[in-house]
Amino acid sequence: MCRACNPGMVRLLDMMTSRRAVLGGGLAALTAPLWAEPVRAASDRADVLFRNGTVLTMDPARPRAETVAVSGGKIIAVGSESELEGLRTAQTKVVDLAGGTLMPGLTDPHMHTVFVMFESWIDISPFTMRSMDQVVETLRAEVGKAPPGTWVKAWQFDGSITPGRAQLDLALLDRIAPDHPLFVYESNGHIAHVNSKALAAAGITRDTPDPPQGRFDRDGNGNLSGRLDEAPALLPFMIKMGIPAKEEVMAAIGRLFAKAASRGCTGLFDCGLGFRGPADLALVQAAMAKNPPIRFGGSLVSTHMKAWRDAGLKPGFGNDRFRVTAIKAWADGSNQGRSGYQREPYLNSTSRGALNYTPEQLTDAIRAAHDDGWQVCVHANGDAAIDVTLDAYEAVLKEKPRTDHRHRIEHCSILHPGQIARLKALGLSPSFLIGHVYYWGRAFRDDILGPERANLLDPCASVLKAGLRPTVHSDWNVTEIGPLRMVENAVTRTMRDGGEVLNPAERVSPEAGLRMVTADAAWQCHRDFTGVLAAGKAADLVILDKDPTKVDPSTIKDIPVRETWLDGERRFQG
Repeated sequence: MCRACNPGMVRLLDMMTSRRAVLGGGLAALTAPLWAEPVRAASDRADVLFRNGTVLTMDPARPRAETVAVSGGKIIAVGSESELEGLRTAQTKVVDLAGGTLMPGLTDPHMHTVFVMFESWIDISPFTMRSMDQVVETLRAEVGKAPPGTWVKAWQFDGSITPGRAQLDLALLDRIAPDHPLFVYESNGHIAHVNSKALAAAGITRDTPDPPQGRFDRDGNGNLSGRLDEAPALLPFMIKMGIPAKEEVMAAIGRLFAKAASRGCTGLFDCGLGFRGPADLALVQAAMAKNPPIRFGGSLVSTHMKAWRDAGLKPGFGNDRFRVTAIKAWADGSNQGRSGYQREPYLNSTSRGALNYTPEQLTDAIRAAHDDGWQVCVHANGDAAIDVTLDAYEAVLKEKPRTDHRHRIEHCSILHPGQIARLKALGLSPSFLIGHVYYWGRAFRDDILGPERANLLDPCASVLKAGLRPTVHSDWNVTEIGPLRMVENAVTRTMRDGGEVLNPAERVSPEAGLRMVTADAAWQCHRDFTGVLAAGKAADLVILDKDPTKVDPSTIKDIPVRETWLDGERRFQG
């Protein structure tokens, strides 16, 4: 359901930077260092000593400890106070945990930075709007304030969980904005709604053919309905609306990184970098050159494979603060948008959704990345899309086996037991958008998929029992970055609407939930030097006010984050 998983989004965002800017600065920037990093060697004496609290290590050999010693930005020892007393000197900085809990810094293993460019748009999300009536009134009020003829732009709309029966069809949008082009983007990133003025401004008529892998939706008589499906159909409208300046985007990225640190993150993984090709990486490098309080990395979009090869990019490009390790492909769309590709039709529908690419095209994309040595991440929401993705991975791995490839399926939402067995056999790992359970669980159960299929949503316990290493993620901006909230969702599986539990058999322990945003997230993102408190690991740490394994599970998300540390330096203090 993530926007970065949309086919055609590459072209949609190309306009952010001119070809001259790409060739003049983007490629050169890729080879430049982010900043000069001092060479620091760990010693047998502690620069920093953390004590007087709970230490959750995520290390199976020693799950809990009392004290952690850090030198040169690395952990040099974990143990009891008596064991580590000899590492303390007069110069050692002692951090009193004051009964708090020290853990590895948290990682969100699937999010997207590029969509900060929409943050100035009108927010009509189901988390800010009480009802569809409020959505309509908010849009009408904004239209009333806009100069005549100017675009009115809104985002984060989700009719599947916003209370009310109003539908954003062409007739309604025309009544809301008879004299302004109006564009409403759904939170799933695959669908938008426009009025007649917007269609005219973009030059889209009844006779305009659908673009490849996109659709201008039509009614039974062939008339435009105002709904746009997939990014290629959005492109003509985005061109007319324009994109924020580079400086605005840079500032927004900085704010996003700071917010992530305040939520306990020391690591983010962008699952869809490089929409504009090398210039996109140059922009991220510029943001990272400001030394933000997080590690950052990600996967490059598969649609630009030639550009990555021409630029000389290879797996592991970058450094320990910003590294590119994977290639991203996609299979389908959004389950709540009913474009995820299902084995059986959606409730009260004959539609099963759709694949964005043919199985052969998906296999080719995986093969190209795998053969070049990359980790591969494939977006697949519906169970039929997961079938196709598993077939593609199986074909490629049979042709060219590779150990420790760490290939992933993103979201992997409607997952059957037989598919879990195939994941295990192929050495794949899933990353679950666990907010599906909390925010959309009841809608999936009652309106979209039905109880039987909804029970297959994000089966964390079954995947762990099968011996896989799953993670949970936010898919920001689909849900807010917040690893502790994600852990709580996996532990309780409580649905926001009604408070019921969706398939309690798939609940996991707090310890297992925490591993999915620490040790296993670090492994999945090729950051093996983080995620565990053990000697030799980077001192990426979070200090929480309470022990998440000891509180009421329904309050895990509410635990205050006191501090985050990156490479042994405090980077956030609450």
